[in-house]
Amino acid sequence: MEKNKLPFSRIALYSSASAGLNILGITISTWLLYFYAPPPDSGRPTYIPAAMMGVLLLIASIWDAAIDPFIGHWSDTLRSRWGRRKPFMAIAAPFVLLGAVLLWLPPTKDNIGLNGLYFMVIILIYHTSFSLVGIPYDATLPEMAPETHARVGLSFWKNVFGILGVLIGSLVAAPLFESVGAVAMGGIVGWVGVMTIYGTLFGLEETNRPVGEPMKAMEGLKATFQNQQFLILFFSTLCVHIAYQMVLANFPYFITLVVHGTEGEVGIYQGVLIIFMALTGIAWTQFSRKHSQKTLLNISLILLGVAFAFGFFVGRLPGIPLLVQVYTLIALIGASLGGYLILIYAMMGNMVDYDEMLTKRRREAIYYGTFSFAIGLGTAVGTLILPLLLENFGFTQANPLGVQLAFPVMALFTFAGYFLFQKYRVGDTPEETRQNLNLPLEVVDDD
Repeated sequence: MEKNKLPFSRIALYSSASAGLNILGITISTWLLYFYAPPPDSGRPTYIPAAMMGVLLLIASIWDAAIDPFIGHWSDTLRSRWGRRKPFMAIAAPFVLLGAVLLWLPPTKDNIGLNGLYFMVIILIYHTSFSLVGIPYDATLPEMAPETHARVGLSFWKNVFGILGVLIGSLVAAPLFESVGAVAMGGIVGWVGVMTIYGTLFGLEETNRPVGEPMKAMEGLKATFQNQQFLILFFSTLCVHIAYQMVLANFPYFITLVVHGTEGEVGIYQGVLIIFMALTGIAWTQFSRKHSQKTLLNISLILLGVAFAFGFFVGRLPGIPLLVQVYTLIALIGASLGGYLILIYAMMGNMVDYDEMLTKRRREAIYYGTFSFAIGLGTAVGTLILPLLLENFGFTQANPLGVQLAFPVMALFTFAGYFLFQKYRVGDTPEETRQNLNLPLEVVDDD
């Protein structure tokens, strides 16, 4: 095991793309709607009405989710002198930069139809190129770290770099948007993203194990969705990410309407949440050396569900200062998410090992791509549910009930994800998986 231990320089190079991609992701998701559909009294032009933007963004999200399994299959079946992953990342990265710039250059100030058409073309280019980088990149984690503890450790550092990317993007994008404009902001974060992607290529090492004969696309998808253990993980992830998307979108409303903070303070509270996620990730990584990943994921889901349920009562508890209630909620959410996001990506590597027992093939990317499909569906559903709660129950200073009711709804989805996960039987090692699922030894290659 020790001879396969990765030096930190390799880990940092490998994880750098996680930072860059998250800087890009948080910047564009934060400012895109505001740029095209600003407040009427802001003095900025409205390129596309907010309702129309919502529809276009939903279409883009569905497209992004739908293509991910096919990109994963393509990456798994590619055979080239440069490997199965690097060609996708190297070729698609410049198109990520191109999309990050062109998104902020609508062709006209008054033709909504033309702007809508332009936006859809560019956002689909951006999402497709982003997935062409991100899916092969995620698929390299079990290749870089074939041993279970090393896999959790690498997932931890990849998550830490990703959290740093979110933090940097949150702090840097707003001043850039205000001072140099949206186009320059897109160019800067796009350039940083591309440089981190190319930096990762120097730290990336693909598997030297036999990958098996390629499957046809539909055969590969069929085999993936016939994997009962993966379906458990898929639907559990879908439920949890509905709640995750809801808490992200609800956060500004919660801070301004329930906590009575300012819009500027939203970023401060977000920063505290991110710091809790990063710091508690160290503890989750250490716990994984003594406890199974399934046990720890169960704990993180229970803790997350309890935290969301507690969110409904923040501001209602007598005798406890409001800030104490708020920071308790943020600490609980940050701690549980910090563990969940590390563990779930490491467990996907275990799922790939299990699939190899069944198919005699290494198909990392199609699993991470289909996993990303679940995340995309969860994001789309969460995006639809929260506005319905706000519109029907209220999201004003006088009546923030819709904001508050979002928390028990998040808790319900999180606990649904927990109960779905209880039938999961894949172990942290191939040996544990064979024992848990009563698989004969001969289904696994002797290597």
